[in-house]
Amino acid sequence: MVNLTQYSLRIAGGAALALALLAAAADASAQEQKTDPRRIHVGVDFGAFFPTSSEVRDAFGDTWFRIGISPLSFQDDDRWKFTFDVAVLQRSSGPNRATLIPVTFGATRGFPSANSDTVPYVAVRVGPYWGDVRVPSIALDDEKFGVNGNAAVGVTFNKTFYVEARYDVFSDFSGLSFNGFFFSAGVKLFDFRL
Repeated sequence: MVNLTQYSLRIAGGAALALALLAAAADASAQEQKTDPRRIHVGVDFGAFFPTSSEVRDAFGDTWFRIGISPLSFQDDDRWKFTFDVAVLQRSSGPNRATLIPVTFGATRGFPSANSDTVPYVAVRVGPYWGDVRVPSIALDDEKFGVNGNAAVGVTFNKTFYVEARYDVFSDFSGLSFNGFFFSAGVKLFDFRL
């Protein structure tokens, strides 16, 4: 029998490796990105979610898969700027299943240093989430909206690749607490211009 935690970590490791390869391939366009300050670089990230509630871990497992979309270019200077994040978390274990989709908005601030394309940043966000959760053992089968808030620290590399750690707080979902830690890595997927 496959240990789900080891399986999830293998998936996350493979995704991180794929992202690193994509980042290396995208590096060729880095000079063009620096010349247009109105260009917004949007990235896709993959990562793992670790719920802090023992009830949630017992029902769904210790590690969840996460995929998200977030801007990279907003962390490039030392001012507070608008940011957003869209994520999908999904986990099934036996008859239990859960899908959470937070869409959050907030502020981010980078801490750049001269002559460096590596920029540490912080972010705080809040917004709605939609959830669909089924746990037959506690007679829960519900879909509803709630509120999500998160605080993050991360590092962007050449506006192409980023890593982030964050803590999310979800409003109560029919007695279950989906609060937890995220660790993710992302790569620039596309640009759009304002």
